[in-house]
Order: sequence, then C-alpha cells, then structure tokens
Amino acid sequence: MKRRKSLLAFTALLLLGASGALADSRLTLDFSKASGDPEDWFQKQGWEFKEDIDSMNPRFENGRFVVEPTDDDLGLVIRQFDEGAYLEGVQRLRIRWGVEQYPDGADWSGPRDQTRNTREPISLMVFFGDEKVDSGNSFVPDLPYFMSFFLGEKERPDQAYVANYWQKGGRYFCIPCDGSLNTTFVTEVELPQLFQQEFGKAMPPISGLTIEIDVQKTNEKNGRHAKAYIESIELLDQ
Repeated sequence: MKRRKSLLAFTALLLLGASGALADSRLTLDFSKASGDPEDWFQKQGWEFKEDIDSMNPRFENGRFVVEPTDDDLGLVIRQFDEGAYLEGVQRLRIRWGVEQYPDGADWSGPRDQTRNTREPISLMVFFGDEKVDSGNSFVPDLPYFMSFFLGEKERPDQAYVANYWQKGGRYFCIPCDGSLNTTFVTEVELPQLFQQEFGKAMPPISGLTIEIDVQKTNEKNGRHAKAYIESIELLDQ
C-alpha cells in the first residue's frame, strides 16, 4: 500500500526553507521567460522543492510553471525568509494562474473535521511572523499565522475555509472560484485588511511562502489527478 504523506511531515517541511533571502517590500516571481530545469530555476530564486513536487511533472511551458500530478501526492515549493529579513509593508498579493483539471474527490464543504477531503490543484500559502499558533492536535506541529489562496471547482468565493488542523491560525480562500477550466484568473487580495478581518489584529510581516499541490486521496482521471499552472506571483507594497 502506498504510504500517505503525514501531516507531521508536511507541517515540519513548511518550517524549513531556503535561507539568506534579502528583505524587500516587493517580490515578483514571473515565469514568462523561465526555462530549463524547474528545480534549478527555483533554487536560484531562493525557493526549494519538497515532498513529491519533483514527481508531479513540473515544467515550464508557454510562459507558465505547470504541475501535473499522476498520483495522489503532496508537493511543495517553499521559500522562508530569515528572521530579521521578513517582508515588511506588503499590501497586496496578485497571482495569475489557472486549472486544466481539478482533483476529483476534493471537498471543502461539510463540518470542520477529518471527514472532508480538503485538497486543491494548486495554492499559495502566505505565512506571517514567527508566533506559533496552536494546531489543535498535540501530534501536529504548531505553525505561524497563514492565509492560503487556491482555485477550486465547487467551493464558495465568499467564505473563509479552515482545514482539519490549524483552525485558529490558518484560513483558506478560493479566489476566484467558478470552476472554469483553461482560463487564466487573476487573484488579487489586500492582505492587511483580510488578515485584520480574520484574526482581529494587525498583519505581521511575511515570513514565508509555499506553493502547494495537494491531491492526496483524490481519484485519477485522464491518467492524472490534476493539472494547474501559475504565470506569476507578486507581493506589492501598494
């Protein structure tokens, strides 16, 4: 039987990342001219491949970073900033991305427990500060506050979702969320306002970013579990 990725391993990896990144009020990850081996390219930008991302057929294609998992796996591309070099003053997040196949069986609806299969074809998690917030389970590591943005097929765009853990410090947003295929969406969010709304406090500086592909426990269709892409990610100071 294929070994499932544990939440413990997943959360521990989120706390690891490339070091030595310089603080800046603006970060841009643009794939329009990216080429070559994706892992090498990301490493040069200060990011690191983790879990099964290297088996998800990651590639640059038509000015996009494309992922196409053919098994029910978890893949991460992470960047963590050193303490003292967090991104201060970021006001806005902008992502250009799309989905060509949603994972069959992913479902964020229903009660806040482990009966939901909270998966997504692609997401961007933004971590804030270094204060660890209770995960809700003694076997699952605590994490800093985070907000995750994803494209979903059946979810609602006007709802802040929580996962099965990290319900005090984590929020998930499907923006936009109409389930269209082969459409490039622009997700744009005013981060300080949304953080204040969800957590009732001022937004700490950004301490880490994670591109996540999570299609665990989803069904294979068309020889794969999902297919998605990102054209660019921007953190803007205005």
